Amino acid sequence: MSTIFALSSGTLPSAIAVFRVSGPQSLPILRQLSRRKVWTPKMMEFTKLYDSQRRIIDESMAVYFPGPKTFTGEDTAEFFLHGSQAVAQKFATCLSEIENVREAKRGEFTRRAFHNGKMSISEVRGLDRLIRSRTEKERRAAFGQMRGGTRAVELRKKLVEILSKLFVIIDFGEHVALELSDAQKDVAEILAEINRLILAWEGAERAQRGLEIVLYGRPNSGKSSILNQLAHDDVAIVSEIPGTTRDSLVTTIQINGIRCRLTDTAGIRPHTNDVIEAEGIRRAQRRLESADVICFVVDPESRSDDVANILEDVKKLKNPESKVLIVKNKADLKLPYPEVSSSGIHVVSSHATSSEGCQKLRETLGSLVDQLCPETNFLLDAELLRKCSDELTCSMLCQDAAIMCQHIEKGLEHIAELTQGTVTESVLDGIFSQFCIGK
Repeated sequence: MSTIFALSSGTLPSAIAVFRVSGPQSLPILRQLSRRKVWTPKMMEFTKLYDSQRRIIDESMAVYFPGPKTFTGEDTAEFFLHGSQAVAQKFATCLSEIENVREAKRGEFTRRAFHNGKMSISEVRGLDRLIRSRTEKERRAAFGQMRGGTRAVELRKKLVEILSKLFVIIDFGEHVALELSDAQKDVAEILAEINRLILAWEGAERAQRGLEIVLYGRPNSGKSSILNQLAHDDVAIVSEIPGTTRDSLVTTIQINGIRCRLTDTAGIRPHTNDVIEAEGIRRAQRRLESADVICFVVDPESRSDDVANILEDVKKLKNPESKVLIVKNKADLKLPYPEVSSSGIHVVSSHATSSEGCQKLRETLGSLVDQLCPETNFLLDAELLRKCSDELTCSMLCQDAAIMCQHIEKGLEHIAELTQGTVTESVLDGIFSQFCIGK
Protein backbone atom coordinates (compact mmCIF):
# COMPACT_ATOMS: atom_id res chain seq x y z
CA MET A 1 0.00 0.00 0.00
CA SER A 2 1.25 3.46 -0.86
CA THR A 3 1.91 6.13 1.75
CA ILE A 4 -0.19 9.28 1.35
CA PHE A 5 0.28 12.87 2.47
CA ALA A 6 -1.70 16.12 2.44
CA LEU A 7 -1.75 19.63 3.82
CA SER A 8 -4.36 19.31 6.58
CA SER A 9 -4.42 22.81 8.02
CA GLY A 10 -6.24 24.75 5.31
CA THR A 11 -5.55 27.82 3.20
CA LEU A 12 -2.11 29.41 3.09
CA PRO A 13 -0.48 31.68 4.09
CA SER A 14 -1.05 31.00 7.78
CA ALA A 15 0.87 30.81 11.04
CA ILE A 16 1.40 27.04 10.73
CA ALA A 17 1.09 24.53 7.90
CA VAL A 18 0.31 21.01 9.11
CA PHE A 19 1.16 18.08 6.85
CA ARG A 20 -0.25 14.64 7.63
CA VAL A 21 1.44 11.47 6.36
CA SER A 22 -0.17 8.02 6.65
CA GLY A 23 1.12 4.63 5.59
CA PRO A 24 3.97 2.16 6.08
CA GLN A 25 6.66 4.69 5.11
CA SER A 26 5.67 7.31 7.67
CA LEU A 27 8.62 6.67 10.00
CA PRO A 28 11.19 6.26 7.16
CA ILE A 29 9.98 9.58 5.71
CA LEU A 30 10.41 11.28 9.07
CA ARG A 31 13.92 9.86 9.41
CA GLN A 32 14.91 10.78 5.84
CA LEU A 33 13.71 14.38 5.96
CA SER A 34 15.03 15.11 9.47
CA ARG A 35 18.32 13.18 9.09
CA ARG A 36 17.57 11.61 12.46
CA LYS A 37 17.22 7.87 13.09
CA VAL A 38 15.64 7.87 16.55
CA TRP A 39 12.08 9.11 17.00
CA THR A 40 10.15 8.49 20.22
CA PRO A 41 6.52 7.60 19.39
CA LYS A 42 3.85 10.16 20.34
CA MET A 43 6.40 12.80 21.35
CA MET A 44 6.45 16.15 19.55
CA GLU A 45 10.03 17.20 18.79
CA PHE A 46 11.78 20.13 17.15
CA THR A 47 13.72 19.28 14.00
CA LYS A 48 15.15 20.75 10.83
CA LEU A 49 13.89 19.29 7.56
CA TYR A 50 16.10 18.76 4.52
CA ASP A 51 15.58 17.97 0.86
CA SER A 52 17.41 15.26 -1.12
CA GLN A 53 20.31 17.66 -1.70
CA ARG A 54 20.65 18.20 2.07
CA ARG A 55 19.44 21.78 1.74
CA ILE A 56 17.24 22.99 4.56
CA ILE A 57 13.51 23.22 3.83
CA ASP A 58 12.32 24.62 7.16
CA GLU A 59 12.53 24.31 10.93
CA SER A 60 9.50 22.48 12.28
CA MET A 61 7.89 20.39 14.97
CA ALA A 62 7.21 16.77 14.07
CA VAL A 63 5.69 13.69 15.68
CA TYR A 64 5.36 9.98 14.88
CA PHE A 65 2.30 7.86 15.78
CA PRO A 66 2.64 4.08 15.30
CA GLY A 67 -0.47 2.23 14.10
CA PRO A 68 -3.01 0.89 14.76
CA LYS A 69 -3.86 3.47 17.43
CA THR A 70 -4.12 6.35 14.96
CA PHE A 71 -6.92 8.03 13.00
CA THR A 72 -6.34 5.85 9.92
CA GLY A 73 -5.14 2.78 11.81
CA GLU A 74 -1.79 3.09 10.01
CA ASP A 75 1.59 4.48 10.98
CA THR A 76 1.27 8.26 10.85
CA ALA A 77 3.60 11.25 10.95
CA GLU A 78 2.69 14.92 11.26
CA PHE A 79 4.84 17.94 10.40
CA PHE A 80 4.18 21.47 11.68
CA LEU A 81 5.95 23.93 9.39
CA HIS A 82 5.77 27.69 8.90
CA GLY A 83 2.61 28.53 6.97
CA SER A 84 4.33 29.86 3.86
CA GLN A 85 3.13 28.85 0.40
CA ALA A 86 6.75 28.47 -0.73
CA VAL A 87 7.62 26.25 2.25
CA ALA A 88 4.51 24.10 1.82
CA GLN A 89 5.09 23.67 -1.92
CA LYS A 90 8.73 22.71 -1.44
CA PHE A 91 7.86 20.22 1.30
CA ALA A 92 5.08 18.65 -0.80
CA THR A 93 7.52 18.31 -3.74
CA CYS A 94 10.07 16.56 -1.53
CA LEU A 95 7.45 14.11 -0.28
CA SER A 96 6.28 13.36 -3.83
CA GLU A 97 9.84 12.53 -4.89
CA ILE A 98 10.01 9.64 -2.42
CA GLU A 99 9.17 6.28 -3.99
CA ASN A 100 5.66 4.93 -3.32
CA VAL A 101 4.58 8.21 -1.67
CA ARG A 102 1.83 10.32 -3.23
CA GLU A 103 -0.61 13.12 -2.40
CA ALA A 104 -3.87 11.95 -0.88
CA LYS A 105 -7.17 12.06 -2.76
CA ARG A 106 -10.30 13.68 -1.32
CA GLY A 107 -11.32 11.95 1.89
CA GLU A 108 -8.64 9.28 1.55
CA PHE A 109 -7.46 9.48 5.16
CA THR A 110 -11.03 8.90 6.36
CA ARG A 111 -11.54 6.17 3.76
CA ARG A 112 -8.53 4.32 5.11
CA ALA A 113 -9.88 4.75 8.64
CA PHE A 114 -13.15 3.20 7.48
CA HIS A 115 -11.50 0.25 5.72
CA ASN A 116 -9.26 -0.37 8.73
CA GLY A 117 -12.26 -0.56 11.06
CA LYS A 118 -11.53 2.70 12.87
CA MET A 119 -14.82 4.31 11.84
CA SER A 120 -18.32 3.10 10.96
CA ILE A 121 -20.19 4.46 7.95
CA SER A 122 -22.36 6.57 10.29
CA GLU A 123 -19.25 8.08 11.85
CA VAL A 124 -17.87 8.83 8.38
CA ARG A 125 -21.06 10.61 7.31
CA GLY A 126 -21.19 12.44 10.64
CA LEU A 127 -17.59 13.60 10.25
CA ASP A 128 -18.43 15.04 6.83
CA ARG A 129 -21.41 16.87 8.34
CA LEU A 130 -19.22 18.13 11.21
CA ILE A 131 -16.60 19.56 8.84
CA ARG A 132 -19.33 21.39 6.91
CA SER A 133 -21.18 22.63 10.02
CA ARG A 134 -21.47 26.39 10.47
CA THR A 135 -23.71 26.77 13.52
CA GLU A 136 -23.97 25.20 16.97
CA LYS A 137 -27.06 23.18 16.02
CA GLU A 138 -25.34 21.80 12.91
CA ARG A 139 -22.36 20.79 15.07
CA ARG A 140 -24.62 18.93 17.51
CA ALA A 141 -26.44 17.22 14.64
CA ALA A 142 -23.09 16.07 13.23
CA PHE A 143 -22.13 14.39 16.49
CA GLY A 144 -25.62 12.87 16.57
CA GLN A 145 -24.90 11.27 13.21
CA MET A 146 -21.50 10.04 14.40
CA ARG A 147 -23.32 8.29 17.27
CA GLY A 148 -26.07 7.00 14.96
CA GLY A 149 -24.37 3.67 14.36
CA THR A 150 -25.12 2.54 17.90
CA ARG A 151 -28.83 3.18 17.38
CA ALA A 152 -28.70 1.27 14.08
CA VAL A 153 -27.16 -1.71 15.90
CA GLU A 154 -30.01 -1.60 18.44
CA LEU A 155 -32.59 -1.59 15.62
CA ARG A 156 -30.87 -4.51 13.99
CA LYS A 157 -30.91 -6.52 17.21
CA LYS A 158 -34.62 -5.86 17.67
CA LEU A 159 -35.42 -6.97 14.12
CA VAL A 160 -33.35 -10.13 14.59
CA GLU A 161 -35.33 -10.90 17.75
CA ILE A 162 -38.59 -10.51 15.81
CA LEU A 163 -37.29 -12.85 13.11
CA SER A 164 -36.44 -15.39 15.80
CA LYS A 165 -40.03 -15.30 17.04
CA LEU A 166 -41.38 -15.69 13.52
CA PHE A 167 -39.12 -18.68 12.85
CA VAL A 168 -40.49 -20.32 16.00
CA ILE A 169 -44.05 -19.69 14.78
CA ILE A 170 -43.19 -21.14 11.34
CA ASP A 171 -41.49 -24.25 12.76
CA PHE A 172 -43.76 -25.04 15.70
CA GLY A 173 -47.00 -23.19 14.92
CA GLU A 174 -49.81 -24.18 17.25
CA HIS A 175 -47.43 -25.81 19.74
CA VAL A 176 -46.14 -22.47 21.02
CA ALA A 177 -47.81 -19.56 22.78
CA LEU A 178 -46.43 -17.00 20.30
CA GLU A 179 -48.84 -15.43 17.79
CA LEU A 180 -48.33 -13.40 14.63
CA SER A 181 -49.97 -10.40 16.28
CA ASP A 182 -47.15 -10.35 18.87
CA ALA A 183 -44.56 -9.94 16.11
CA GLN A 184 -46.68 -7.30 14.39
CA LYS A 185 -46.87 -5.33 17.62
CA ASP A 186 -43.06 -5.44 17.96
CA VAL A 187 -42.67 -4.32 14.32
CA ALA A 188 -45.06 -1.40 14.92
CA GLU A 189 -42.87 -0.15 17.78
CA ILE A 190 -39.72 -0.31 15.63
CA LEU A 191 -41.56 1.34 12.75
CA ALA A 192 -42.56 4.26 14.98
CA GLU A 193 -38.94 4.69 16.08
CA ILE A 194 -37.69 4.60 12.48
CA ASN A 195 -40.23 7.24 11.46
CA ARG A 196 -39.01 9.46 14.32
CA LEU A 197 -35.44 9.02 13.09
CA ILE A 198 -36.52 9.97 9.55
CA LEU A 199 -38.06 13.20 10.86
CA ALA A 200 -34.87 13.92 12.81
CA TRP A 201 -32.78 13.44 9.65
CA GLU A 202 -35.04 15.74 7.64
CA GLY A 203 -34.72 18.38 10.36
CA ALA A 204 -30.93 18.06 10.35
CA GLU A 205 -30.89 18.43 6.56
CA ARG A 206 -32.96 21.63 6.86
CA ALA A 207 -30.55 22.93 9.50
CA GLN A 208 -27.60 22.14 7.23
CA ARG A 209 -28.98 24.04 4.24
CA GLY A 210 -30.59 26.78 6.34
CA LEU A 211 -34.26 27.72 6.60
CA GLU A 212 -36.13 30.07 4.29
CA ILE A 213 -38.35 32.61 6.09
CA VAL A 214 -40.46 34.83 3.85
CA LEU A 215 -42.21 38.06 4.86
CA TYR A 216 -45.36 38.34 2.74
CA GLY A 217 -48.28 40.75 2.69
CA ARG A 218 -49.83 43.87 1.20
CA PRO A 219 -47.82 47.08 0.55
CA ASN A 220 -46.91 49.22 3.57
CA SER A 221 -47.89 46.57 6.12
CA GLY A 222 -44.45 46.88 7.77
CA LYS A 223 -42.58 43.90 6.29
CA SER A 224 -39.37 45.87 5.71
CA SER A 225 -39.44 47.28 9.23
CA ILE A 226 -39.83 43.77 10.64
CA LEU A 227 -36.89 42.61 8.51
CA ASN A 228 -34.71 45.39 9.93
CA GLN A 229 -35.68 44.59 13.52
CA LEU A 230 -35.08 40.84 13.15
CA ALA A 231 -31.74 41.48 11.42
CA HIS A 232 -30.75 44.21 13.93
CA ASP A 233 -29.70 46.31 10.95
CA ASP A 234 -31.11 48.75 8.41
CA VAL A 235 -31.16 46.21 5.63
CA ALA A 236 -34.28 47.44 3.85
CA ILE A 237 -35.32 50.97 2.93
CA VAL A 238 -38.40 51.95 4.93
CA SER A 239 -40.83 54.71 3.96
CA GLU A 240 -44.51 55.67 4.17
CA ILE A 241 -44.85 55.25 0.40
CA PRO A 242 -46.57 51.97 -0.50
CA GLY A 243 -44.56 49.81 -2.88
CA THR A 244 -41.13 50.97 -1.68
CA THR A 245 -39.89 47.37 -1.84
CA ARG A 246 -40.05 46.33 -5.50
CA ASP A 247 -37.92 43.17 -5.40
CA SER A 248 -37.08 40.46 -2.87
CA LEU A 249 -34.43 41.47 -0.33
CA VAL A 250 -32.58 38.69 1.49
CA THR A 251 -30.50 38.75 4.66
CA THR A 252 -29.17 35.95 6.86
CA ILE A 253 -29.86 35.67 10.59
CA GLN A 254 -29.54 32.92 13.20
CA ILE A 255 -32.52 31.69 15.17
CA ASN A 256 -31.87 29.12 17.92
CA GLY A 257 -28.60 28.12 16.28
CA ILE A 258 -30.10 27.68 12.78
CA ARG A 259 -29.05 29.81 9.82
CA CYS A 260 -32.18 31.43 8.37
CA ARG A 261 -32.45 33.40 5.13
CA LEU A 262 -35.00 36.12 5.84
CA THR A 263 -36.65 37.51 2.71
CA ASP A 264 -38.60 40.76 2.44
CA THR A 265 -40.88 40.60 -0.60
CA ALA A 266 -42.74 43.16 -2.69
CA GLY A 267 -46.17 44.20 -1.40
CA ILE A 268 -49.07 42.19 -2.82
CA ARG A 269 -51.87 44.10 -4.57
CA PRO A 270 -54.91 42.51 -6.25
CA HIS A 271 -54.32 44.51 -9.45
CA THR A 272 -51.50 46.69 -10.75
CA ASN A 273 -50.64 48.30 -14.10
CA ASP A 274 -47.03 48.84 -13.12
CA VAL A 275 -44.92 46.26 -15.01
CA ILE A 276 -42.06 46.39 -12.48
CA GLU A 277 -44.39 46.03 -9.51
CA ALA A 278 -46.16 43.11 -11.21
CA GLU A 279 -42.81 41.33 -11.67
CA GLY A 280 -41.99 41.96 -7.99
CA ILE A 281 -45.32 40.38 -6.97
CA ARG A 282 -44.65 37.38 -9.23
CA ARG A 283 -41.23 36.88 -7.62
CA ALA A 284 -42.74 37.20 -4.15
CA GLN A 285 -45.28 34.48 -4.94
CA ARG A 286 -42.52 32.24 -6.26
CA ARG A 287 -40.68 32.62 -2.95
CA LEU A 288 -43.61 30.95 -1.18
CA GLU A 289 -42.97 27.66 -2.96
CA SER A 290 -39.57 27.16 -1.30
CA ALA A 291 -40.32 28.84 2.04
CA ASP A 292 -40.05 26.88 5.29
CA VAL A 293 -41.83 29.62 7.26
CA ILE A 294 -44.19 32.21 5.75
CA CYS A 295 -44.86 35.31 7.84
CA PHE A 296 -48.07 36.78 6.48
CA VAL A 297 -47.98 40.39 7.70
CA VAL A 298 -51.28 42.22 8.17
CA ASP A 299 -51.95 45.67 9.63
CA PRO A 300 -55.08 47.56 10.78
CA GLU A 301 -55.47 49.22 7.36
CA SER A 302 -55.75 45.87 5.58
CA ARG A 303 -59.16 45.01 4.12
CA SER A 304 -60.75 41.71 5.12
CA ASP A 305 -61.35 40.55 1.55
CA ASP A 306 -57.76 41.37 0.52
CA VAL A 307 -56.40 39.51 3.54
CA ALA A 308 -58.60 36.49 2.79
CA ASN A 309 -57.50 36.41 -0.86
CA ILE A 310 -53.81 36.73 -0.01
CA LEU A 311 -54.06 34.03 2.66
CA GLU A 312 -55.77 31.72 0.17
CA ASP A 313 -52.91 32.29 -2.29
CA VAL A 314 -50.43 31.48 0.47
CA LYS A 315 -52.16 28.17 1.19
CA LYS A 316 -52.19 27.25 -2.52
CA LEU A 317 -48.57 28.18 -3.26
CA LYS A 318 -46.76 26.98 -0.14
CA ASN A 319 -45.22 23.53 0.13
CA PRO A 320 -47.03 21.04 2.42
CA GLU A 321 -44.34 21.07 5.13
CA SER A 322 -43.98 24.85 5.49
CA LYS A 323 -45.34 26.74 8.49
CA VAL A 324 -47.58 29.82 8.19
CA LEU A 325 -47.48 32.58 10.77
CA ILE A 326 -49.91 35.52 10.74
CA VAL A 327 -48.14 38.62 12.06
CA LYS A 328 -50.52 41.34 13.23
CA ASN A 329 -48.15 44.27 12.82
CA LYS A 330 -48.44 47.87 14.09
CA ALA A 331 -50.00 46.62 17.32
CA ASP A 332 -48.80 49.83 19.02
CA LEU A 333 -51.53 51.75 17.16
CA LYS A 334 -54.14 49.82 19.18
CA LEU A 335 -56.53 49.71 16.20
CA PRO A 336 -58.80 46.81 15.20
CA TYR A 337 -57.54 44.30 12.65
CA PRO A 338 -59.53 42.78 9.80
CA GLU A 339 -61.07 39.40 10.50
CA VAL A 340 -58.71 36.59 9.53
CA SER A 341 -59.57 32.90 9.31
CA SER A 342 -56.62 31.58 11.30
CA SER A 343 -57.71 28.03 12.01
CA GLY A 344 -54.60 25.90 12.50
CA ILE A 345 -52.30 28.90 11.86
CA HIS A 346 -50.03 30.57 14.39
CA VAL A 347 -50.85 34.22 15.16
CA VAL A 348 -48.60 36.78 16.86
CA SER A 349 -48.75 40.55 17.38
CA SER A 350 -45.82 42.88 16.78
CA HIS A 351 -44.81 46.47 16.18
CA ALA A 352 -41.56 47.14 14.37
CA THR A 353 -40.91 50.58 15.81
CA SER A 354 -38.60 49.00 18.41
CA SER A 355 -36.68 45.79 18.99
CA GLU A 356 -38.91 44.94 21.97
CA GLY A 357 -41.96 45.15 19.72
CA CYS A 358 -40.73 42.13 17.75
CA GLN A 359 -39.76 40.02 20.77
CA LYS A 360 -42.89 37.82 20.66
CA LEU A 361 -42.34 37.36 16.93
CA ARG A 362 -38.76 36.23 17.58
CA GLU A 363 -39.95 33.75 20.21
CA THR A 364 -42.65 32.36 17.92
CA LEU A 365 -40.19 32.02 15.04
CA GLY A 366 -37.84 30.23 17.43
CA SER A 367 -40.58 27.76 18.31
CA LEU A 368 -41.35 27.10 14.62
CA VAL A 369 -37.66 26.66 13.84
CA ASP A 370 -37.37 24.08 16.64
CA GLN A 371 -40.34 22.20 15.18
CA LEU A 372 -38.76 22.13 11.73
CA CYS A 373 -35.29 21.24 13.05
CA PRO A 374 -35.86 19.17 16.21
CA GLU A 375 -32.94 18.40 18.50
CA THR A 376 -31.79 14.78 18.32
CA ASN A 377 -29.09 12.63 19.91
CA PHE A 378 -28.89 10.20 16.98
CA LEU A 379 -28.97 10.62 13.20
CA LEU A 380 -29.26 7.89 10.57
CA ASP A 381 -29.49 8.15 6.78
CA ALA A 382 -33.14 8.79 5.88
CA GLU A 383 -32.97 7.10 2.47
CA LEU A 384 -32.05 3.74 4.00
CA LEU A 385 -34.49 4.24 6.87
CA ARG A 386 -37.33 4.89 4.38
CA LYS A 387 -36.52 1.69 2.50
CA CYS A 388 -36.54 -0.23 5.77
CA SER A 389 -39.78 1.51 6.79
CA ASP A 390 -41.45 0.45 3.52
CA GLU A 391 -40.50 -3.19 4.09
CA LEU A 392 -41.68 -3.15 7.71
CA THR A 393 -44.96 -1.52 6.66
CA CYS A 394 -45.50 -4.31 4.13
CA SER A 395 -44.70 -6.90 6.80
CA MET A 396 -47.43 -5.45 9.02
CA LEU A 397 -50.00 -6.27 6.33
CA CYS A 398 -48.97 -9.91 6.07
CA GLN A 399 -51.02 -12.69 7.60
CA ASP A 400 -48.40 -15.32 6.80
CA ALA A 401 -45.31 -15.60 9.02
CA ALA A 402 -43.03 -16.70 6.16
CA ILE A 403 -43.93 -13.74 3.95
CA MET A 404 -43.59 -11.41 6.93
CA CYS A 405 -40.07 -12.80 7.47
CA GLN A 406 -39.11 -11.99 3.88
CA HIS A 407 -40.03 -8.33 4.28
CA ILE A 408 -38.24 -8.02 7.63
CA GLU A 409 -35.12 -9.65 6.18
CA LYS A 410 -35.14 -7.06 3.35
CA GLY A 411 -35.48 -4.32 5.96
CA LEU A 412 -32.50 -5.80 7.79
CA GLU A 413 -30.41 -5.50 4.63
CA HIS A 414 -30.97 -1.74 4.62
CA ILE A 415 -30.14 -1.49 8.33
CA ALA A 416 -26.96 -3.46 7.59
CA GLU A 417 -25.68 -0.56 5.49
CA LEU A 418 -26.10 1.70 8.50
CA THR A 419 -24.15 -0.70 10.71
CA GLN A 420 -21.28 -1.15 8.24
CA GLY A 421 -22.57 -4.55 7.20
CA THR A 422 -22.68 -3.86 3.47
CA VAL A 423 -21.51 -0.67 1.75
CA THR A 424 -20.73 -0.60 -1.96
CA GLU A 425 -17.66 1.11 -3.40
CA SER A 426 -19.86 3.46 -5.45
CA VAL A 427 -21.57 4.63 -2.25
CA LEU A 428 -18.18 5.18 -0.62
CA ASP A 429 -16.95 7.12 -3.67
CA GLY A 430 -19.94 9.45 -3.37
CA ILE A 431 -19.33 10.03 0.34
CA PHE A 432 -15.59 10.62 0.25
CA SER A 433 -15.71 12.85 -2.83
CA GLN A 434 -17.30 15.50 -0.59
CA PHE A 435 -14.36 15.54 1.84
CA CYS A 436 -11.41 17.91 1.70
CA ILE A 437 -7.99 16.63 0.58
CA GLY A 438 -6.44 16.59 4.07
CA LYS A 439 -9.22 14.52 5.63
